[in-house]
Amino acid sequence: MADVPTGARGPNESQEERDREFVMRAARWGIVSVLVAGAILLLLWVLKGALTPLAAAFVIAYLLDPLIDWFERHHVRRSFAIFLLLGLFGAGVLGFLLFVIPRLVREMSALAERMPHYLERFVSEVIPQIEQRTGVDLPETLEGVLAQLRGAELTLLGTLRDVLAGTLSTLTGTVSLAVGLLVIPILAYYLLVRFDDLVETMGRWVPPRHRPYVFERVRTIDRLVAGFLRGQVLVAATLGVLYAVGFAVIGIDLAIGVGLLAGVMALVPYLGNVVALGSAAILCILKFGIDGHLLAVIGWYVVVQNLEGFVLTPRIVGSSVGLHPAAVIVALLIGGDLFGFLGLLIAVPVAAVVKVFVGEAMVAYRTSALYLGDTTPPPPRDYAEPRDQLPGA
Repeated sequence: MADVPTGARGPNESQEERDREFVMRAARWGIVSVLVAGAILLLLWVLKGALTPLAAAFVIAYLLDPLIDWFERHHVRRSFAIFLLLGLFGAGVLGFLLFVIPRLVREMSALAERMPHYLERFVSEVIPQIEQRTGVDLPETLEGVLAQLRGAELTLLGTLRDVLAGTLSTLTGTVSLAVGLLVIPILAYYLLVRFDDLVETMGRWVPPRHRPYVFERVRTIDRLVAGFLRGQVLVAATLGVLYAVGFAVIGIDLAIGVGLLAGVMALVPYLGNVVALGSAAILCILKFGIDGHLLAVIGWYVVVQNLEGFVLTPRIVGSSVGLHPAAVIVALLIGGDLFGFLGLLIAVPVAAVVKVFVGEAMVAYRTSALYLGDTTPPPPRDYAEPRDQLPGA
């Protein structure tokens, strides 16, 4: 008579025993997961200053690795391709720091000087138009409007101008930050040189019997992260340039600043659209009133949105399964609040990991005896064929 394997379910095992076994196993895994996640978060919080350059370098390497692989497939040496792309990336960052930020500071100062004239024109021309079209009584005197708008507007502009000026002086005058900016491309270079080898090495750390399961989940996480970082970052940068160029042609003040802000905010779903249209419309009304320029701003916004929806996002992001916009917003808020810039860098990858394994937990629950409530054991998990490398290796 063959022996019954230890731990096998017997025909007389009750539903309550199977439920208890599932709950205990889930509790053990939950406790272990919470302890491991807590230890990792504590380590990140303690070392966030030192880990920020490494995280930034890894993000750069992750973004550029597909381009490096493309160069290699076209018989270009990997080291030369890395130098070329990192050089272009560094030149873009340096140009932004030396030319874009100083111009933004000057435009902020000029706009602050013109603001009293804009407000006076707002009272004398725009308010009557609004009252005539809406029938709503608005403040009729310049003093009434200034009491409500002038302090807030000028304070906001002054604050933004001081922040940009302080950022410029900090970036150009702090030795430690300058060293950090030099360390990031060096780390990114070494990561890019060994990127595929690092991925393959990490794959070998996984026990062979678990590789099919782990590699499949890593591919899912990579698809989620790539859909945001490699896709959404490029889409956001393109939107920022389009907004800046279009608004500058229309003639509104601070067009570069509006485009830059809208591009950055576009990384947070839906927020970039609101920032682009709202800020551009306000600046347009202050300068030109309600006329054809406002229609041009709205028209250009509609054009850019159609380009994003029908051209940019389908071609750049593609059909990859992405993260829910609410998950991205919550992850960025929590990451930025807990770990600062490091948290913003790792928020989306962490959200992707959480999504995948929460989904796994829900699948395990729905196939358990606790959920099914019958005596039929759950079917065995189907694994894909083993692979020797992780995705991207």
